[in-house]
Amino acid sequence: MSVDVLLISVESEDYTLGEILQLVDKYQQENPDMEVFLDGDRKAIMGRPRHLQRLPER
Repeated sequence: MSVDVLLISVESEDYTLGEILQLVDKYQQENPDMEVFLDGDRKAIMGRPRHLQRLPER
């Protein structure tokens, strides 16, 4: 089960690398509870909760 959240697709050629890095920084500042990263396979800026609730062990 994936908990990754698509924040913005950067697949188009409208963004420069500098702009993409600025967007990553912006999303990191706006979402301190999330790990924000550039996913090269998905060509998108993604986020996921920093702390996942663990299910109790059986």
